[in-house]
Amino acid sequence: LNASEVVQEGASAKMGGFLGRMAAVAIDADAKVSEQIATQLSTEIPKTTGEMGLDMTVKTVFKQGPMIVFKITINGAEPVKLITSAKGEEAGAHFENIIAAMDVLGVEGGVKNIESKMLPEIKKTLMEKLVEKIPAQMAEKGLKVECTSMNPAEEANFFFDSLEALASA
Repeated sequence: LNASEVVQEGASAKMGGFLGRMAAVAIDADAKVSEQIATQLSTEIPKTTGEMGLDMTVKTVFKQGPMIVFKITINGAEPVKLITSAKGEEAGAHFENIIAAMDVLGVEGGVKNIESKMLPEIKKTLMEKLVEKIPAQMAEKGLKVECTSMNPAEEANFFFDSLEALASA
């Protein structure tokens, strides 16, 4: 996160180089911008994915300076809505017919079985897309952001290595 640089550039343009740098340090730009980003992403990601048929929660679990850690939980999915948003109206209609047929035929667990098979793939795709989209959206606002997505088993080592790097920066 380069929030201090962004604030410094804006302040330098208004107050001059040295005073601009002092303003960026005095207001702890990284922490302030991190707070704004955490709040925005915690609400915008679930809103956007909800419109696509994916119910998820995004919780900020750690913030220190420019580092933010989110816990993203997929709570469920609406398979027809997901298929429609990913593949179009026709595919969504066909999928809806499949689900209706499963209900008529009495297929045990019908939609729930489909949802449970879809969720791991959805999770994988979501992890890949967020790593690309979040930095791109932040770059549009002039911020350089690194985004990493990983499974819980991989998190601890990465987290502690990142904290160590942050402390020595």
